[in-house]
Amino acid sequence: MLKVLSIVAALIVWGLVSLTLPPELFPGPIETTRVLWGEIAGGRVAMDVAMTMLRVVAGLLLALIMGIPVGILMGLNRRAEGVLDVWVMVGLTVPSLCYAIVAFMWFGLNETAAIIAIAVTAAPSITINIWEGVKAIDMKLVAMARVFEATRPAIVRRVLLPQIFPYVMASARFGLGIIWKITVLVELIGRPNGVGFKLFYWYQLADMRQVLAWTLLFTIIMLIIELLILKPIERHLFAWRPQVTV
Repeated sequence: MLKVLSIVAALIVWGLVSLTLPPELFPGPIETTRVLWGEIAGGRVAMDVAMTMLRVVAGLLLALIMGIPVGILMGLNRRAEGVLDVWVMVGLTVPSLCYAIVAFMWFGLNETAAIIAIAVTAAPSITINIWEGVKAIDMKLVAMARVFEATRPAIVRRVLLPQIFPYVMASARFGLGIIWKITVLVELIGRPNGVGFKLFYWYQLADMRQVLAWTLLFTIIMLIIELLILKPIERHLFAWRPQVTV
């Protein structure tokens, strides 16, 4: 209910602000929704959304594959941490535009280059989350499991993984937020389709209605993924955790 009320409040504020400006400069939610529905009814949305989602999912999976092992290695090995931490920070600070340009120059204007640019941009953030998660493991629980003569696989499955999984989930959600942004940028500079391509197309035509309509679509997709996919998965995986109340 709180989420619904916050969304309603945001729509009201949007509508009130739009009344103070010309519709060509800042259309209201009703006008924006009408334009978006026109795009959907005209069949001009499905392909672009599908291509964007393909890049987002592929980029996220590749970023997790790249970031999680490095984060675990840095958390378990001090030498690896000493060598890699500076490079993780370098990777985190390099602008995403640089990754996109280099990937397109190396691999060409194709899907492989787009996905690599997306994954490389998000991987350092995922690495940092996993690194901190491994360092935060409560070794007293591991020692207690050994006192009770738990086997190594049981310790990994019942003691270590439950402590790391919340950080993996947080990394996926945080990485997804970054990947949405870099995907739009990659589509803007190097792909002939996708939500980012459409946003740039309508920007060139100075059509604010279409720009806001595609931005609204982008936001709706993100909310659907967060509330209908990631939140239920999180509740299922971490149902064992006690509720924190103050």
